[in-house]
Amino acid sequence: MFVSCNLFSTRTPEEPDSDATGYIPPTSYDLVIENLKNSLAEKNLNNYLLCFSDSSFTEIKDFNYIATPQIAAQNQNLFANWGVESEEKYFNSMITASLDQVRPSLTFTDEQYQNFSDSIIFTSNYLLNINFNDQQSSNNYAGNLRIVLKNSPTGFWYITSWYDFEREDTELLTWSFLRSKYYY
Repeated sequence: MFVSCNLFSTRTPEEPDSDATGYIPPTSYDLVIENLKNSLAEKNLNNYLLCFSDSSFTEIKDFNYIATPQIAAQNQNLFANWGVESEEKYFNSMITASLDQVRPSLTFTDEQYQNFSDSIIFTSNYLLNINFNDQQSSNNYAGNLRIVLKNSPTGFWYITSWYDFEREDTELLTWSFLRSKYYY
């Protein structure tokens, strides 16, 4: 009279979620740099944007990006007021144009942290590798950066300024060039 449908039988457990994020609450300045690297590797826009100051929720000055002098001169209007919204637009375009199955990698060398009373300045050489669908795009970008980090009243650290510089020891294009190319 009753047909069993195995209502009370155990089922096979689901696999764990593999979309785990590498974001760590930035309670120290070095965690912001780690989050920056992880968000690029994961192609995670939300985590990327959480690295930058936005006065509407951080209570510190808005983020600004200063391109290499050569790229800034070629794109004066583009870099005149580059902030978080510009980062979002460039990052989305760059990730959309990249190969799905290949993770970008960001390597820092000659890293230095300078401690000031109200901020930390991080300087480093960088090498960014990102593979694009377009075979005409370069996959490697290199330069030197100077990032200013500040601690907010909430205790979290954010990037308030990012300066990009060319390196004399390489022919590779800079991150400024990459930003100008994928800002659409």
